[in-house]
Amino acid sequence: MEVLQALLFVELRRLWLSHTICLVKQLSKAKQDTMTKDAPVAAGDTPWLLVSVRDVKEAEAALAGGCDILDLKDPKNGPLGMVSVANIGKVVAAVRKKSKTIPISVAVGELSDWENLKKVPKLPAGVTYVKVGTAKVGKDANWPDRWKDVRKEFEANAKSKFFWVAVAYADWRAAGAPSPTAIVDAVLEESLTKTGGCVGVLFDTWAKQGRSLWEWISRADLKRHADALHQGGRLVALAGGLACDKLNDLHSLEPDIVGIRSAACKDGTRNGVVVKEAVSAFRTCLKAARKK
Repeated sequence: MEVLQALLFVELRRLWLSHTICLVKQLSKAKQDTMTKDAPVAAGDTPWLLVSVRDVKEAEAALAGGCDILDLKDPKNGPLGMVSVANIGKVVAAVRKKSKTIPISVAVGELSDWENLKKVPKLPAGVTYVKVGTAKVGKDANWPDRWKDVRKEFEANAKSKFFWVAVAYADWRAAGAPSPTAIVDAVLEESLTKTGGCVGVLFDTWAKQGRSLWEWISRADLKRHADALHQGGRLVALAGGLACDKLNDLHSLEPDIVGIRSAACKDGTRNGVVVKEAVSAFRTCLKAARKK
């Protein structure tokens, strides 16, 4: 039975990776005059590069610089600050005119932002991944149920199914959030075959004060969580102050996605402006880190 379960976990992960590969095909090398890419992305090209942007101009810069996944987030509204629905629509429309396949991720703030489910907005068609944080709900024993209810409401309003990504804050105590272990356990308890099950976990930082992911959680703990998630067929994403000088030993964790905001900005700060050159430079560093 244990052997069969292990084989099932491996097959589930293969299926989800295959789906994501299909979504990011033709996305390996950006052209200067287009927002699409030609060569297919293979599984060996992970980790994929996710860049967080807040408007159409930044989206165009991120894609021109070579990002694999476009993430919509407004840093002024918090670590997972939601871009206005109107702006989300503009970015999705602009990108989808150029590419039907590039995955688009949307941050929708914290679970505590949606205590009134009637305020949950309708996300536009064309969104691939959605993530919501769990800051300030760590002491609520019912947070898993609230978490599921919010996800269901977003899907009901959009009349669409999303690929949900859970967020585990490395500095969970400061965030007042459930621990990374609690998040991982909650994700793995859900079935991938059921509506709303999370396809992966993003390990990120809540406090954006210059300290990176590595300063809040050990690589040993991250490795343990990543192995459990991969065995369970889920994707693993890392973010939180990651820069070229913070990618040492990244390959040992085998992340599927690496996300950046500050490193993609001209001045290196998360409230700056995303530019093609910064994205391209980080992509070069990420490619080198894969080989170490």
